[in-house]
Amino acid sequence: MELTTFEQEFGLTVNEEGNVITNSIKVSEYYKKDHADVLKKIRKFIELIPELADGNFTLGSYLDINSQSRPMFTMDRQGFSMLVNKFTGDEATIFTYKYTKAFEEMAEELEYRREQNIGALKSLTEKEEKQQRKLMLESYFGKRKTVKTFKYCTYEEFNNLVLLFEEYTGQIRDAENKRIEYDRFIDGLTQNRNKINPVDKMYMPKTTTYSYFIHEYVRRKSSSENKSYGQTIRYKDELIKEQVKAIKELNPSIEEYTCFNIHPISENYMYKPVSHFQTKEPIMARTEAYNIWIKNFPRKEAIPKEDLCINWSEPIKIFIKVDCLEKFDTTNFIKAINDMIVNRIYDEDDKIVMDTKITRNKVVNSYKEGKIYVCIKNI
Repeated sequence: MELTTFEQEFGLTVNEEGNVITNSIKVSEYYKKDHADVLKKIRKFIELIPELADGNFTLGSYLDINSQSRPMFTMDRQGFSMLVNKFTGDEATIFTYKYTKAFEEMAEELEYRREQNIGALKSLTEKEEKQQRKLMLESYFGKRKTVKTFKYCTYEEFNNLVLLFEEYTGQIRDAENKRIEYDRFIDGLTQNRNKINPVDKMYMPKTTTYSYFIHEYVRRKSSSENKSYGQTIRYKDELIKEQVKAIKELNPSIEEYTCFNIHPISENYMYKPVSHFQTKEPIMARTEAYNIWIKNFPRKEAIPKEDLCINWSEPIKIFIKVDCLEKFDTTNFIKAINDMIVNRIYDEDDKIVMDTKITRNKVVNSYKEGKIYVCIKNI
């Protein structure tokens, strides 16, 4: 039986884990049950056995005929069996037999196709594998594709794309063509970096990472003009590895931290949408709460810049510990503290911040008890 037949007749599909599932809509239609009653039964199962919500039943939604979002559940074979076990009558028994058989047949069909795919992959010759790999790389890079790939890629996709780009450019023998690809990489990634919204909670990690790689490929482009290009690149790769290793090994003691007696502020409360007073276009402006936090920040508690023993022309890593309310989201505090410490107190460009590590020191009972501990290290 074709997979489309399983889906059309029984609503059977495959989830991200590769398991066969169906949904409460299809089950209610097949057994001629009211969907609300089916949902009620599933919720009762989950209420009795909460772990069923970890995979046997998964809450989702669908759009009804009025384009309104309505709840539904997807379920695996075990969840389906539990549900229909409550349906009685000869007709329900026949339906259950057919449904269960469809589950088994679809699982067998999927396993067969997986084995076929594995066998097909193994049968590819080395030449065919290289050709497939080349076509895959060319689907991302070359001509006008490189600019678009890095202009529109997400932060989550970026690291893997950089590795693929390294592989692609490593196959280019002509130095001039390689420099052209570097130019495309720089152009695309610069456009990506420039369109990042300052209110994005990942603004600092994204801009820092992108800026680093833009700078790196500008250097690679220049180095490619030298005869010792290959040795230079290997040397720089070693420097990158050493830098990453150095970042991981940094672990300052609590005595090295500077304490600021103020509760941290979440990035969610830093900006709000407003209309430009002339153009009326929507823009982001600082909230009153953020302005007050900036005004009240105890800058006098900061260690004088000349006593920090920091080389501000080199990359830095900022370590942060906070005493905060239990509900406070520490990950949303990075942009605020980097801006305050690096930009406002020490008057430096926060682009030199290569990494920021933030942890909760302890939970406090009131906002007034909040504290921020900061330590800056060169990488």
